[in-house]
Amino acid sequence: MFIASREKPLKLLWLEALMRRLLKDDVEFHYFQEQYRRLDAGFAGEQKVDREWHELICPNTFYVLHNLHFKNAAEHIHQLDTLFICPQFIFVLEIKNIHGRLEFDQLTHQCTRTKIDGTVEGFPNALTQTERHIRFLKSLIANYPLPIEGAVVIANPSAIIINPSNALPIFHVSGLHKHLQLLFKKYPQKIITEDKLTQLVQMLLSKQTAPRMQTSVAPSRIRHGVLCPKCSYQHAMSFQRGTWKCSYCHYSSIKIFAEALLDYRLLVSHNITNQQLRTFFGIHSSDTATRLLRKFQFPYTGTYRNRVYHLPENLLDHMERFY
Repeated sequence: MFIASREKPLKLLWLEALMRRLLKDDVEFHYFQEQYRRLDAGFAGEQKVDREWHELICPNTFYVLHNLHFKNAAEHIHQLDTLFICPQFIFVLEIKNIHGRLEFDQLTHQCTRTKIDGTVEGFPNALTQTERHIRFLKSLIANYPLPIEGAVVIANPSAIIINPSNALPIFHVSGLHKHLQLLFKKYPQKIITEDKLTQLVQMLLSKQTAPRMQTSVAPSRIRHGVLCPKCSYQHAMSFQRGTWKCSYCHYSSIKIFAEALLDYRLLVSHNITNQQLRTFFGIHSSDTATRLLRKFQFPYTGTYRNRVYHLPENLLDHMERFY
């Protein structure tokens, strides 16, 4: 078996950085805070489902892939929470970590959530989303004769499901193993070889589109500097003799710069110059900024005076090697 590790989605990383730095009196602070809360809860729900895969008893090789991003012929994105692939079938999971009373109206194709206080909210219909993903996958794997099944998995145990669909199953995470066993009974025979299965997985991974942020916030709206984690990111730290120090709580760290630079990469730019480093992080000396940038051996373009450093995608792992 191969179970991929689930990485935090780019949007969640961006929102985490934004919550550390967005000014509290910003007109959109509460909007982004709610976006972060929802996405973080969704990621926690996906992790809850992920734990179930390690207890799965399966007679054959299988793959579990997460957070797959594809672009269809109309240039629209398909983001798949989890894909289970084995020689008998493919299983698409749409995972929701929602509480309350969930009602799926099969006539209007609408999902509503009634909270404990009686508030009613509308949500994108996860069943419709899953059906859309299945149609796309059928065209994508046309050369592989595997049947494609799908389901909506509710990760929050307090959710009450009303009017489940006749077309696609929807159930709590506790029912995942039982549903998979039903699929194994429905498709008892291998349809493709394990070599073909590996080929299929490699093809799917190669077809992915890198996720991109559609939202941006002007640098003037965010707090600059290396922010102290011990002070809940409320105070900026100063750079003294190779170490970042907080004058408020006296916490010091060498590695905290990596987190701060990741914030810069997520919120401002993938590239940085000596001047931009000094301005954003409050470093007064050009020579100090140069030494700091050279320490981590970032790739760069340009001459000494006009040098632009390129912050790699795996920034934290890259910087860890130089501490």
